[in-house]
Amino acid sequence: MTQLRRGSKLGKYRLERRLGVGAFADVWRARDTVERRDVALKIAAPEISARFGRDSIEKEARIAASLDHPNIVAVRNADWIGGYFVIATDLARKSLAEYAGARRSTETGLRVVRDVAAGLAHAHRHRILHRDVKPENIMIFADRRAALGDFGLARFAPGASRAYTEAGTLGYMAPEQAYGRPRYASDVFSLGLIAYKLLTGRLPTWPFEWPYEGHARLARRVPKPYHSLLRRATRIDPDQRYADAGGFARALERAARRAAAGMEGRPRRPPPRRAERRPFGVAVNLFQRRCGRALELRYDCFRCGGPISEAMRYCPWCGTGENSLIEVSVYPLVCPECERGVRPEWTSCPWCYAGRMQGNGRRPRRDPRAARSCAAAGCDGELRAFMRYCPRCKTRPGRAWSHPDLPARCPRCRWPVAPEFWHFCAWCGRRDPGTGAVPRPKR
Repeated sequence: MTQLRRGSKLGKYRLERRLGVGAFADVWRARDTVERRDVALKIAAPEISARFGRDSIEKEARIAASLDHPNIVAVRNADWIGGYFVIATDLARKSLAEYAGARRSTETGLRVVRDVAAGLAHAHRHRILHRDVKPENIMIFADRRAALGDFGLARFAPGASRAYTEAGTLGYMAPEQAYGRPRYASDVFSLGLIAYKLLTGRLPTWPFEWPYEGHARLARRVPKPYHSLLRRATRIDPDQRYADAGGFARALERAARRAAAGMEGRPRRPPPRRAERRPFGVAVNLFQRRCGRALELRYDCFRCGGPISEAMRYCPWCGTGENSLIEVSVYPLVCPECERGVRPEWTSCPWCYAGRMQGNGRRPRRDPRAARSCAAAGCDGELRAFMRYCPRCKTRPGRAWSHPDLPARCPRCRWPVAPEFWHFCAWCGRRDPGTGAVPRPKR
């Protein structure tokens, strides 16, 4: 029997990297050597087929393959290879559990929830209950489309005409499902909890009494049309929720239209509510007036509302490193890894290590805002202030940046800081950078 290890082959698939280990199957990144494309392989061990039976596992694969929807992970092939049952699906970029962009950006998080609701509604129309809707089973693809996965081990419940997955996951499981009485509304409950956690950073827990922890952040970040539907989706009584994902998906679309209509004419960057979002507003506003133009502080931190720039990895006021500029960047594109702005002709993200792009093959024009040229031999890349890497060859700058408005140096990274204003280094996240930092205000 073929041993599962990197480089080995299962039929036409060459295993490249193990992506995850589950109770019923392992997931591998693999290369289809015939069609010459990358796929995700869910590989069930022989003992699984011995436990459930060959016919049962094949029936489960047919259930998964019957769901044809862009927001459900597509099953491309299912077969027995070398004693293993193998299900090939499209390869996603990452799971929702790993996708920080949905937590950083309200618009991105809501788009993910709408995508998953549409896919789940399609499953419910085909009388299939998922029963394990959780962030790890929601895949994010390169086009930022979200799709619900892990239907591969679905099975028909004995004596029932609907399909069920093998088990749920504590934390996202509906109360009635925990007692063995799942229904379509149970999947809605799980997706409602995911939505609330994405938008507030808090996962509602028993006894699920509204308002949940983090409601103040929900009220601040999320348009009002979404509030009531999230409350309904997560009610403890299943009869008071949406009956199935179709009703939830329609409610989400209506809320999106109402929110868009209410935001017409709204400025690109609305002023924060100072009493709520800027408890240390005097120092922040003074720094903004002094250095805002020079440092290009044109964005607001999603957590505290303090002004930040494209180049800052961390908010200098609250220290968060999870700001996303997907919807507001002045650049024409954004890096899929750090979600900061990039230009089409760049082949490397200048803000993060992981970001690498194809580029459009065009020779970049001379950048009037460039502060340095790349020091690498043969590279004509230009660097704007505070870029961490050359956007052409990914070479790090040879020396630390400096700036006349930032007189001190961070003891850790040696980049310039303003210790009389900042509570964190905007480049490495160190608390109290430099010397002479003022005490942080009490919150």
